[in-house]
Amino acid sequence: MPSDLDGELLKAILEESTLPRAVRGVASRLVEELEATVSGIPAQDLKYSPAAHFRTALGHSSEGATKKLKFTAPDRVGLAGSVVYGGCLRTSGFTVVDVKVDVPKAFFQEKDYLDHRYHAKRLAYLQVLHEHLCRAEWVASSTTSTHHADVRKPCLLVRAKKSSDVCLRVLLTAPADAFPVARLQPDKANLRNLDDEDGDRSPSPHYNQTILEDMFTEEHARYFQKAASVAEHLEDACVLMKVWAARRGMLGAPDGFTGFVLSMLLAHLVSTGGKLSPLMDALQLVKGALILLSDPVVVSRGFWADDAARKNVAAWRNSFPLVFLGPCGCVNIGSRISKSALAEFIHEAALSSAVLERGGRMAFEQVFLVTFSPAARYDIHMHVTLDRNKHISSGGCDTDVVTWRDYEARIHDIVASAVGTRAKLVRAQHQPLVDSSDIHLSQNEARAATKKRKNTEPSHAEVSDKSNMLNVWIGIILDPETAFRLVDIGPSSDDDKLAKKFRTFWGDRAELRRFKDGRICESVVWDSTPHSQRHHIPALASEYALKRNFDAIEKVEWSCSLLDPTLNCKQNISSDKLKESSPTALLQCLDRLAKRMKDMKEMPLKVVNIQPLSAAFRGTDPFPPQQHQLAFGAGIGLGRSDEHMPVCPKTLDVLVQLEGSGRWPENSTAINKTKAAMALKIAEQLRSSYATPTVVAEEAIDILHEGYAFRLNINSTAGGANNEAAELHLIKGAAHAGMISTIYARFPAYGPATQVAKRWISAHMLSSHIGGEIIELLVGYLFLHPGAVEPPHSREVAFVRFLDLIASHPWNVLPLFLDPDDEVTLEAMQGLERKMDSPESPTMCIPTPYDSDGDIWTRHGPAAVVLKRAQLLASRASIRLRSLLQGRNSTIYKSQDEDITELGDSSAWESMFTPALTHFDIVLKLRRAALPFPDHALFTAKQIKRRVIKELGVDPDTFQMAEHGSKRGLQLASMPEKVITRGPDKARAAMLIGFDPLQCYLREAERRLGGTALFFADKYGGDLIGVALRPSLAHHEAQLPASLGDFDPLGDFSSPAPPSVEEIMDDLLFIGNGFVQDGYKTK
Repeated sequence: MPSDLDGELLKAILEESTLPRAVRGVASRLVEELEATVSGIPAQDLKYSPAAHFRTALGHSSEGATKKLKFTAPDRVGLAGSVVYGGCLRTSGFTVVDVKVDVPKAFFQEKDYLDHRYHAKRLAYLQVLHEHLCRAEWVASSTTSTHHADVRKPCLLVRAKKSSDVCLRVLLTAPADAFPVARLQPDKANLRNLDDEDGDRSPSPHYNQTILEDMFTEEHARYFQKAASVAEHLEDACVLMKVWAARRGMLGAPDGFTGFVLSMLLAHLVSTGGKLSPLMDALQLVKGALILLSDPVVVSRGFWADDAARKNVAAWRNSFPLVFLGPCGCVNIGSRISKSALAEFIHEAALSSAVLERGGRMAFEQVFLVTFSPAARYDIHMHVTLDRNKHISSGGCDTDVVTWRDYEARIHDIVASAVGTRAKLVRAQHQPLVDSSDIHLSQNEARAATKKRKNTEPSHAEVSDKSNMLNVWIGIILDPETAFRLVDIGPSSDDDKLAKKFRTFWGDRAELRRFKDGRICESVVWDSTPHSQRHHIPALASEYALKRNFDAIEKVEWSCSLLDPTLNCKQNISSDKLKESSPTALLQCLDRLAKRMKDMKEMPLKVVNIQPLSAAFRGTDPFPPQQHQLAFGAGIGLGRSDEHMPVCPKTLDVLVQLEGSGRWPENSTAINKTKAAMALKIAEQLRSSYATPTVVAEEAIDILHEGYAFRLNINSTAGGANNEAAELHLIKGAAHAGMISTIYARFPAYGPATQVAKRWISAHMLSSHIGGEIIELLVGYLFLHPGAVEPPHSREVAFVRFLDLIASHPWNVLPLFLDPDDEVTLEAMQGLERKMDSPESPTMCIPTPYDSDGDIWTRHGPAAVVLKRAQLLASRASIRLRSLLQGRNSTIYKSQDEDITELGDSSAWESMFTPALTHFDIVLKLRRAALPFPDHALFTAKQIKRRVIKELGVDPDTFQMAEHGSKRGLQLASMPEKVITRGPDKARAAMLIGFDPLQCYLREAERRLGGTALFFADKYGGDLIGVALRPSLAHHEAQLPASLGDFDPLGDFSSPAPPSVEEIMDDLLFIGNGFVQDGYKTK
């Protein structure tokens, strides 16, 4: 039995997702209206010639279709599908209700199962119904669509005038004895154009199933109702199973699992002895089904509702990836499910069943309540465009399957072969992706015909979006252990057959290589790929293989490079320099420095350990320090004169641990002075013993070693509450650095993902409110606690989940527990949740093993208003990113009034990282030359200028004058030439190590105007500062302490009026003289 919490959640999700009884009543009344309309159609002779578009789609098969037909009214009209037994899933927008219309047997002839004659007649019958429904008074619209995106199976979507929230999907069915079942078995051939070279006709199993599935709909309904009568909770289990699939974007895909397939699978597992017990509740049924369906061996064996139907098993398994024979013994309910869709289902079922088996407080929520669209589940997204001129319409069905299904399968097989063991799963799906309603609405709905206006419904060819029909989306889930290897090893050179096949597949990329173990094998080598682009290798391999082995490929776009521009510096940095600033290289450099420090013998207290603190050591800094020419030892020259030389090199903070001693002073001031003396002694020893340059300042002591500036932070062993409070932040920072370094080493994608997240926070000018440690913890949570999906293996999927986490987590009521070892108890969780109810609690609470209260980094921010802004921005960016990754998906763009940007566009990322300047009261423009690293800016000076002029309405001439007037002043972007020519010592003395003018300015502005305004800035080269004024009430509270009125003997003290916008801007310009170029008020 589920726990009390899971039981309440299950009850809530069933109430929310199940179709209400009132809607079922409306649907029943509409079906009665429909039955009255179509039953009243008089019998008539129908001269039928297949329409040109349908004839083209069906190809040569339709040329022999019967031209003269006798139309008679349907035998029966009634509700079908899950709406009948209460397992219908409520979808957004409108409710789709299936209605089956039984076509009389006399409408067909005995041989109509051949060569699409049945499908052509079916369309003719449907058109007659459509014409009469368009003229019916109660009908608002009647639109043609395709069932399962199969052009051979058109249907009608009927909307009523008075009940627009219900849509009737009219499906035509045939009598069970309309055609001989023996002639529609999977090994039978019923399409004449499928003759092979020997003259024998090839089987047409998929074509045969399109006829059989219409003949036995009633028997399937009876089978499910019989199972539901035995299992009390089967209907609820069906709803829960559909919710699970819909949350993952798997429900309703034309080649995937539908609600009908899932319901029949549950009914079969309940009805079959030993699988699922009818006494189980809904959650137990779904859990048991997921466990069974997650086993590839069980699924490969197939499912047989009737053991007597186990005939010709080999033919069934050779024809379909999934064999699920219904109670009639001749209909494969899973006939439309593709190989990639089946693999996806097994993969997701395995992940979900593992979470449910493991249990825990959040298991139910992670499996059934969290939404994971394809954009958030797949590491690589590819969009393949097929050349229309080389192939017929993708909706064609000359062969056993519709053409797009054949293309889809071929593309999947090519990509799967190209990536090999690099991927755990490859999913290929025809675009546009669909939602759980499985509705493919036409773009132009037909208007109801009147006496003056005949029915002008566009033809199917006009309605179909042909560009979509030629696009295939590919999703790849990577195996992190092998995804980015440089060599793909093929077959041995001794195996001529396999070696020839390998060379044919890879072409010029294939080469024969001898490996260290003595093997001589065919191989494909990707060692020419730069180190910074190794994450492109799976996509590069797939693109090459597709273009070589499928001549219809016109364009291939992929997501691996989508976010690369956000981490690229405008200044070109060589691959060698990138390696030098990698975490591994930095740690090796620190180890060499640590060895020197530990070997110093004249220290009062011996150096015991050196621990890295800066984000660059753990791979989460978007722009780690580069080696500086002036930060090497004695005798090192300045290098090339044209080489970029920053004035303000970044520092690498390290924690220096000294051996224990009981002689530390007790006073905090004395302790700090002793620490400074120890640091000075270390610097003196390094300078005298190794000629290591050092820079001593009041705030810190920097050691210049191998091109980097290491800033020393001494950790004393002194006791006392004062010292512990002073060193708390330092100690916690060291613990944080250790934990994040462990996550970085465990997950290869963590570092780049965190860098992108920091870049996004900073790009939206939130970096002064949401610290880097907070971002590292948020991204770490996504990797340590992925829930019922794989941990991210690419920066794109990690960024999607990061945005969703910020936007959707209830920060005001629930802490976010980062628990690598699952050590947090339920009591601790509940205690922190109770603390969140306190008005003094921080806006974000992130407990970790080193911070059980979860407030060490969030104690002073972000403010509630800043967090709300971050959530809104994250929600918008998430929608945008999903639309880019999933491609032309109408379910996403339904509510978006923006142009569709292609995944391969070089500027596709910009809309997610561009801040809205109009949300601020004042915008300050900084001098780029006064910034230490202007090359780190996301946007060029010209782009910023255009945005300021456009969004803020600034006069271009005014902006130009301010820009021209700011050329004189402090220059921090690069060391002046006249300073460099004075020699290394003079140039080194001119360096401002670790100086950040932006932070200095923000601190001064906060000190002077903190009670009046909030300041927003981009710390990575951004040259704009946003100023948001606080409300007047907040200003008065900030400027008027409670005790201030005691100094007024007359008792008539009044608080000062808040300063005006003009006064605030003048003050900001004054304190930023020489740093701020100009200020602008927003309208």
